[in-house]
Amino acid sequence: MLFEKISKIYFSPSNTTKKVTDKIAENFEGTYEIYDLLNYAKDGEPREFGDEDIVIVGMPVFAGRIPDIARQKLEKFKTKSKTPAIAFVNIGNANTGDSLLELTDILKNNGFNIVGAAVFVSQHSIFNSVAKGRPDEKDLEKIKEFSEKCKANIESGEKYNIKVPGNKPYKEYTVVPFKAGCDEMHCIFCYDCVSACPQGAIPNEDPVETDTEKCDGCTACIYICPENARSFINEGFEKAEADFAERFSKRKEPEFYF
Repeated sequence: MLFEKISKIYFSPSNTTKKVTDKIAENFEGTYEIYDLLNYAKDGEPREFGDEDIVIVGMPVFAGRIPDIARQKLEKFKTKSKTPAIAFVNIGNANTGDSLLELTDILKNNGFNIVGAAVFVSQHSIFNSVAKGRPDEKDLEKIKEFSEKCKANIESGEKYNIKVPGNKPYKEYTVVPFKAGCDEMHCIFCYDCVSACPQGAIPNEDPVETDTEKCDGCTACIYICPENARSFINEGFEKAEADFAERFSKRKEPEFYF
């Protein structure tokens, strides 16, 4: 099935949500457009899609919600043509909360026809020992299975009203309590972290510094640093990681909603 445009829309500080988005997109034919919401202008012009397009939208989960800054940017993506949309959230083997409902609500409100929704699992971006190495081969098989079902739904030409887990009102949005800092001894002043930070928390004048009031712990600066100079600086972080790993060590599998 050939599309005029296949738009990959994602917010992926640690690159795992991007990886899942790419794997879904591989199952469709057409010209790719990429909207990386880490760098997409919050005050940019609204983007409209047509009936020969498809959008694949992936979001990480921050304490049971999609990241607030990603939500603000995603709300500018709209259609008047019931463009088919594939929606998924990416969890670190923890809880989905209201994130998938929040994501599908945004897409429905903006006119999209959601042909499939899912929860996928990737290595936790903050506590790396949880779901380590995921998505793995078993996950990739599930991604392909999900994509094929979405393709069949699009080919059917039907309008869908997919029900996903979650509650309204959504749970209160909370910012991750962990803040990223920099080891000046290892920083090479490449400024990659400055451009990667969606909150503007790292000043161009001195990338060693971090405005902890602005930092939401998204991990983008940590994963982009070529020297591993950036990490979480909170006292008690190691204990928090051990406690989290104990609670969420049991493997969770992807969930599909059609």
